[in-house]
Amino acid sequence: MRSDSILSAFVASAAVLLVGICIAPGQLWAESMVILEAPGDFEDIRATTFDKKGHAVGNSSFEITTDEAGVHRMTVTMAVEGGGRNVSEAILAPIAGAVTGSRSGGQALVPIGPTRTFRLVEEQSQATRADGVSLDFLVIDHANGRVSCYPPDRDRTKGKHIDLPEDDRVVNVPMQLLFLPLVSGEVKRVRFQIALCRDGPVLHKMVAVRGPKSLRDGREVVEIRYGPDLGNAFAWLASRVLPKFSFWFDARDNSYLGHRMPLHRKGPEILLVRQGLTPLDIERD
Repeated sequence: MRSDSILSAFVASAAVLLVGICIAPGQLWAESMVILEAPGDFEDIRATTFDKKGHAVGNSSFEITTDEAGVHRMTVTMAVEGGGRNVSEAILAPIAGAVTGSRSGGQALVPIGPTRTFRLVEEQSQATRADGVSLDFLVIDHANGRVSCYPPDRDRTKGKHIDLPEDDRVVNVPMQLLFLPLVSGEVKRVRFQIALCRDGPVLHKMVAVRGPKSLRDGREVVEIRYGPDLGNAFAWLASRVLPKFSFWFDARDNSYLGHRMPLHRKGPEILLVRQGLTPLDIERD
């Protein structure tokens, strides 16, 4: 598949506010390969949805609930008024042995407070088009090593499935977990995979790189760009030629500011901006 086809097919894998990722080698699927780190407490976030012309067209949200065992369910709703919506969820189970520390941010240490560790257990998402038609229901079962695409009615007897690779690096929903090391300058690129439903589940290799940084009203805004992973040469090029699919953070405290991606496959491109901000507060001229 051409790289631009992969980009246009990318389902809105919404933002969930976490930081850091590592892949633990040699673990079984029953414990999931994807280990995530999060500093401090999770927070609910309200965001405004903007279209390509910078007009506010809806409201989106990032909400977190926690059960008695400390398991987090993150629900992300991306919506355009009269133009469809995408609802994604991620389930993360706590891992004992969390530590407190700092994360290297170039020449300085960025304090991140108490760090908690989680195992990514499951992700799921489903989009609805502007005409009200629901698309396939995607489920990424990290615990059992399987990706499934079910029909829009979510009939579990009619799913199509593929196995996750042994080196599970699939992250659709909490993608900021991948991107924080780029925000702090610890790494030059982060490689991961996403899962999509295209007549059944498929996996695509992706790469994220650090883009431009600018000062905006006291914020140190850094842009992270991502796209299909075509090797190291492309990773270098991506920071210069991939302005469409991006996340923005405040590098001072690693807080999420916004992100741009399609609402769903072949859907409109939207920009989510943290409530209280506008596109001009994060995007370069």
